Formats: sequence, structure tokens, C-alpha cells
Amino acid sequence: MLNKIFSRIATVSLLLAALTLTACFGGSTSEPTRYYTVAVENIVMPSAEPAGKVQIRKFTIDPAYQRTNIVYRESAYDFMFYDLDLWASRPEHMIMQVVGEYVAKSNIFESVEIKGNSIPSLEISGNISAIEEVDEGSSQYAHLAMEITLRKPDSESALFEKRYDGKEPMDKREPRFMAEATSKLLGKFMEDALDNFAKVNTK
Repeated sequence: MLNKIFSRIATVSLLLAALTLTACFGGSTSEPTRYYTVAVENIVMPSAEPAGKVQIRKFTIDPAYQRTNIVYRESAYDFMFYDLDLWASRPEHMIMQVVGEYVAKSNIFESVEIKGNSIPSLEISGNISAIEEVDEGSSQYAHLAMEITLRKPDSESALFEKRYDGKEPMDKREPRFMAEATSKLLGKFMEDALDNFAKVNTK
């Protein structure tokens, strides 16, 4: 009888110890959440005299991509997203920040503000219609589609406006390579946009 009691006590003690270790270390089988971001690429910057103060307006995005989950597709009819692989911030905020970095590095404007309170002489806005990983058989690529606009705040017509839509191959199907390929696409878009900004007559 005593042996049975001691055996039950030992079993309960082992269970309590296991639960304590799980609580302390968060469990050994849970997958960690991983975060990714788009980075500034080395691109050719235009040469131009600084043209006024520019403000980067809040970017908009298609509601389907208005999430931090990285979206992936396997056909035109699929729309899925990773549960544990996320953008570090919402895509429209992330892209807006990186666009602001490109514009600041270009030195084609006297000053650059992101969502500032002062009235600028020019403003840049953007709308993202797609930011996703596309898987086709054994091939994967990043797809980024967006519109970039440069205008004067008091004008309804744009000084420059262009829709960009591109694909960039990924080395393998991993979100890290999705972020890298998306960065390359945005770099290509901004190289063209900045070149056009420099040619615009802002007076």
C-alpha cells in the first residue's frame, strides 16, 4: 500500500516538474514568430539642383494586403498568408518609410518630411496594389505593384505619376528571400521614379 502511495507521489512530482519547466521556458515545441522588412538597395541616384521641400504622404494599400502576414499565392485563385512569418510593420507603412529614405538619399529636394505638419511645396504619395510571394511549380518570385505620384499640394494634376508592376525571382521559398526580392523591386522602381522627379519642372 505504501509503495503505491509513494509511486503516485513520484508520478505527480514528475508531472509538476514538467509543467514548471514548460512554464519557465515557454515549451520546446512552439515555433517562433519571425519578422521581416524591406531595405534600401544601392541604386543610381540622379543629379539635380534641390527643388523645394517635399513631404511623403501616408501610403495606401489594397485592403487584401492590409495585414502584417506575408501573403503568398499558388495560383490566380489562391490567396494565403503565413501565420508565423510577418512583416515588421504593415506593408504600406514599411514601403512609405523606405521610399522616404530613398528620396532623402537622392538630395534632389531641399528637405524631406514623412507625415510632417508643415505645408510642403511638393508631396509624394503612393498606393500598393500587390505585395506577395508567388509560387509556380518549382519557381518562386516576389510580386510588387504600386503607384507613385509627385504633385503640388494645391494641385489636382500630378507632376509625375506612374504605376510600377514587377516580379523578382527568389532563390528559394523562404520569407527572407521574399523580403530581399521585394527590396530589389522597390529599388528598381525608385531608381526610375527619382530620375523622373529630377526632370520635373516644379516651378
